[in-house]
Amino acid sequence: MPKQFKTYTRFDGGLNTKTNSRSIQDNELAQANNVIVDELGMVKSCGKVTDNTSDYSVPSLDATVAGYGLFQATFDYNVGGTNTATVRTFLADTDDTSDTRIDIFDAGGSWAEDAIDLGTTASGAVIYDLADGAVRVCDTNFGAGNAVKWHGYISKKLWLDSSGTQLNVGGGSVQNVTGWKTDSAPPLPPFSGTAGTGIVAAVLTANNLLFTSAGSPSTTLTVGGTTYTSTFDTQFDSGLYVAINEDGSEVQGIASRTNNTTLILDSAEAWGVGSDVGGFIAPDAGLGFNLEVVPTSSGSFTAATYEFAQTFIYDGNQESLPTVMTGTIVVAASKYLGCTVIASHGYADRVTGGRIYCRNSTLKGEWELLIDISLTDGCRSSLEADYNGWDVMYPQSAYLIGGINIGINSSDTFASLNGYSSDLSTASVGAAGEGYKTSTVTNRRKFIANVRSINANGQTELSADKLLYSEINKFDTFPVTNFIEIGINDGEDFIKLESFADRILAFKQKTLYIINVGGGSDTQWFLESEHKNMGAPFHAAVVKTDFGVAWANKQGLFFYDGSKITNLQKKILESTWKSFVNADTMVGFEPVNKHLVVIRDAAASGGTSGDAYVYSFTTNSFTFIEDLADNAIKTNIITDAYNQMTLGIGTDELESYDGEPDAGATFDITLKDDDFGLPNKVKKIYGITIEYASNAANSSAINYVYVNDSGTRQGSSTSGLSSSTVASTSADLDVNRYTFDTPLLASSFQLRLDLNGTSLQTINNIGIEYRPIYKRVT
Repeated sequence: MPKQFKTYTRFDGGLNTKTNSRSIQDNELAQANNVIVDELGMVKSCGKVTDNTSDYSVPSLDATVAGYGLFQATFDYNVGGTNTATVRTFLADTDDTSDTRIDIFDAGGSWAEDAIDLGTTASGAVIYDLADGAVRVCDTNFGAGNAVKWHGYISKKLWLDSSGTQLNVGGGSVQNVTGWKTDSAPPLPPFSGTAGTGIVAAVLTANNLLFTSAGSPSTTLTVGGTTYTSTFDTQFDSGLYVAINEDGSEVQGIASRTNNTTLILDSAEAWGVGSDVGGFIAPDAGLGFNLEVVPTSSGSFTAATYEFAQTFIYDGNQESLPTVMTGTIVVAASKYLGCTVIASHGYADRVTGGRIYCRNSTLKGEWELLIDISLTDGCRSSLEADYNGWDVMYPQSAYLIGGINIGINSSDTFASLNGYSSDLSTASVGAAGEGYKTSTVTNRRKFIANVRSINANGQTELSADKLLYSEINKFDTFPVTNFIEIGINDGEDFIKLESFADRILAFKQKTLYIINVGGGSDTQWFLESEHKNMGAPFHAAVVKTDFGVAWANKQGLFFYDGSKITNLQKKILESTWKSFVNADTMVGFEPVNKHLVVIRDAAASGGTSGDAYVYSFTTNSFTFIEDLADNAIKTNIITDAYNQMTLGIGTDELESYDGEPDAGATFDITLKDDDFGLPNKVKKIYGITIEYASNAANSSAINYVYVNDSGTRQGSSTSGLSSSTVASTSADLDVNRYTFDTPLLASSFQLRLDLNGTSLQTINNIGIEYRPIYKRVT
């Protein structure tokens, strides 16, 4: 019978250790170390993670936490405030002066160190999410001194009068807020503030402050024949208020309260010369608002004794819970209210305004809207009314007045404006010591899970089975009524939330829940499916790709495309995969070559922590790469703006994987143990042909294993071959032929190529020359 040739030309089946090497397909490999098979008809050298100094400058950190701390997004403004698309990279320093801070790198620039300070606790395991151009940063270790922070670009103009002219507040130097700002993520409420009838029209005499009526000190104010009694509440003992005389020549803090009509100022200096002077009581800068209410005739406001509350508005649409103000006002029948809001310049950057509410102090009930406040435009009585602009108390004053007359009760309430009751104990998460283990943003809401919060009684609660969701377009507002509980007391915690195709993929350690949130209302959401043994052991073991979500656990490498889940891991021996995947295994995605990369350990746990399996979506195949990443502490993995898979290594490197071949790794493949379709028959093996390209000769590159004509398996050998050197020394393809001095008698034959790493290696095909002799193996 003539000689025959068996040619291996595809290789696209990749590594298969699950099937016996005799039974794998011709296009599969029994061993595939440090190679990639993402093209048909070619097996080539792998690439590795390398230091990326072209896209990033060198960071300088004190410490990192394995599997956490790295984030990147593209924003509309650069660090200098120029309106240009800019890639910004965030990297956590978890022991910067013994706390947790975030350094930020603007593409083409340098690292801005300590740009975000989470608080006073070191070793923060930091995660991020992005909504409407603002980043929220959370320590998933719930450090006692760390809070959830908001970081975004703000550009706003403050304090316009009714003509639209900007007032010269505080000299005009800080009345515009522009630039990248960091603030508390939860919408924090204002302080209590005071509502009364005499806090605008007060008299300052010597170093005392008294109420006034018609220019004389008094405890009453008479308007339209009705006398209103006012007293200085004990709230003024808190040190949170200032007194300002009428021309602004004196501004002093209020130190204490002598009695119901007299306050003591910080200084004993006299306010006037020879006579009393008028003045005002204002909050300290940025704390909230004071309110003067003077009932006047000819209105339709419902008669009652009213109490008041105030809120802050953040980002133009997120409202804090109300803070009850001190003081009540008795309103008789047929009155309208002359209201004056006193504001103090210096509010938090994100605060764009506030609201003041009122309600019957006896009946309580929901808070009714009284005044809507914009720090830019002034005050108005409803969301449909025009604003009355601001006025200053004196030239270049930092204290402002907004006046408005209100003739009738509003139909708007806190509940109708926000969609939840003002009586909730909390509507946010993220004060010091609070936080969440995971988050995702989709369908104009933010979802968080495994939440640690402090309840109304000051007790710490960890809701490991609870998933909270924000109000629509309000990514920091989490009413306690907005929650989903799944798998209560099942011994598992939520590890990772990811979103794709109107679904929330909620991973616990062992179980995956897929929640359909495609409905416009939360009442239309439903648990679509539950998948046992498809959870995620680590938050960084889940990655979102262009076309689905992938994750790894000890049962496999899974992929969700929006309709179904596929286990991609069908060719690696189960015991091998199980021992490879650890508690901190990470998964990354390289988008150009469509490589899914599974790295053994985020931590530096021995010399193999950077080993990785690489799955090609092009050929649906695996290969194995030794030391794809360094044996060091690694951050979580991102797919960066430069179409690379990037992660932090140690404390001074950002490294990237681009999926392209690199020299430096030993190229090691083993073909199938081939009986050439004739089991138990003897074949004569005459030689080997390799079509191959390299820039270096590879001595001792070829060896083989075979079962001889007696049925005995022989160990690895190079004996009998004319050469074991693959002799190509250029990047062009060469055909190398190797012959046996004496034909090898074999039942089966398995070829291994072990090529050095000094050059890029490419193999296009391998041929085995043989002749069946139809002799039974004995």
